Amino acid sequence: MPKIKIERLLLTIFILIFCVALLPSLVKRFLPAPKVIETVPTMSATHVPIETRQIRFVFNQSMRKEKHLTFRGMRIKGTPKWMDEHRTILALNLTEPLKPEAFYGIVLNDDLNNTSHDPGLMKGKWGRPLNEYVLTFMTAPSHTMQSRIEKFNAGTLRDTDKDGLDDELEAQLGTLSTTSDTDADGLTDYQEYCKYRTDPTLADSDRDGISDTDWDERREYTYNIRAVLDIKPPWNIDAMNDLFQDARLMESTQSDYQKVEVIVYPYASPVLLPEPYPYQSPSGSFRKYVAPAYDLNYSPEMQLEIQQMLSTATNTLDVLAKLMHEVGQMKLTLPLYAPFIYTYKQHGELVTDWSFFESIGREVTQAEVTEALAVNYFGDSMFKRKQYGACISRARLLATMLRAVGIPARVTMGVPLIYYYKGTGEWKRLVKNLNDERVAGSFSYEKPSAPNQVTIVGHSQVEAYLNKHWIRLGYQLNESPIFAGTDQVYIKIIDAADFTEVDFTKTWTPRQWMKERPYRTVELSDQPAKHEPKLSALLSP
Repeated sequence: MPKIKIERLLLTIFILIFCVALLPSLVKRFLPAPKVIETVPTMSATHVPIETRQIRFVFNQSMRKEKHLTFRGMRIKGTPKWMDEHRTILALNLTEPLKPEAFYGIVLNDDLNNTSHDPGLMKGKWGRPLNEYVLTFMTAPSHTMQSRIEKFNAGTLRDTDKDGLDDELEAQLGTLSTTSDTDADGLTDYQEYCKYRTDPTLADSDRDGISDTDWDERREYTYNIRAVLDIKPPWNIDAMNDLFQDARLMESTQSDYQKVEVIVYPYASPVLLPEPYPYQSPSGSFRKYVAPAYDLNYSPEMQLEIQQMLSTATNTLDVLAKLMHEVGQMKLTLPLYAPFIYTYKQHGELVTDWSFFESIGREVTQAEVTEALAVNYFGDSMFKRKQYGACISRARLLATMLRAVGIPARVTMGVPLIYYYKGTGEWKRLVKNLNDERVAGSFSYEKPSAPNQVTIVGHSQVEAYLNKHWIRLGYQLNESPIFAGTDQVYIKIIDAADFTEVDFTKTWTPRQWMKERPYRTVELSDQPAKHEPKLSALLSP
């Protein structure tokens, strides 16, 4: 065979091999990528029935069997299943009911944690991965809350003594609508109904001769968890006493730790009564909770945009739901670390603790820090850019939005019931005293093998002042200590009108979490209800 023909043959073979090698990438480049063309419920839906038992995604082409689902709101427990042989309909069958007035975000192919080469990504029939898709929706109020909203709209909702319980509920409870403490035992009717489940008409609910106000006596009508913490600042004993917790100081033998006993009531639930919107401006000490702070720094432009967003709102519960839904539509971004662990305020200015980055072997620039603050720290810039980061930046954003419309708001911080340090064995000793299997899983964090792998764990929430009570807000209109539908319990340790005044850099660095420990859970146990609440049929705040 002539030499020239051999060369042409070899060239042809080479071109064929080259084309075959390029074929997969050419297919991925030119053939259509998969898309979600329909969802049930629909994207950004509100008032989704809490009776919903299945969520569906419909794709424009057959999908491969991989299923990559994460969550950016209340967690959902369910089993994903392809509903047709072509794998174009993916259903998530729920094993637990949806929570009322809660935000849900179901993420397909989370781009925060994956790359296009991740083998677990959902892909179409030609191998192209689905671009990140986030289905968001808000559930409807509970039937009890919906009834109160209807009565508010009809002008028939009354709370004569302004204690947070409407007159109709007080009549059912047998309490007086003219006083906040019917049995004059020192516990308000609101506390007894919403938190302790004791009888608000009897100072001694179980008639054993001990008043309901007794520290241990009030624990007998509902499940609760007792924890003793050795804790370093920042924390505040007043902040640790709220609707979900009781806390008191104990004697401590360690100079650098304070011992605190905390009783957590994870299933407490506030009554939420709608109030008129626009909200009446607060007076006195509550003014600081509506004023712009260093980080909750709303501008006139931000106020105007939010007011236009709420143009159809007539009550505060509608305002809360709309603002929570608006935050949920924004982009989640996680640059660097949560800024509160490497910034502190000095002489009215924010200072970056550069030693934090040195301690984890990370070189960063001022530009990176500035960008992290813009999308994680300052409420006004997060709102304008429609971006936020971890829970504390989300809390700052929502608190800023609430303040911008005159609703008092503040930011909180909580710590896990147990922080799991690998190799110490302490969690085994603590967990064995928990009888409720749900909360026994409230630890999941290990001491890593290298300093730059450390996970600093806390959880921030917003508290809004409504009906004379501070109400926790997270992904649900009233969020309990059990975070976002998971089984992880958090203990609130501090709140602040201006969270930039709280300095975590002295105790919350990676080295301190690993070596010096900002807190230790030294005792832990739980206690089921010893008595059935007399008014159990009415316990649906």
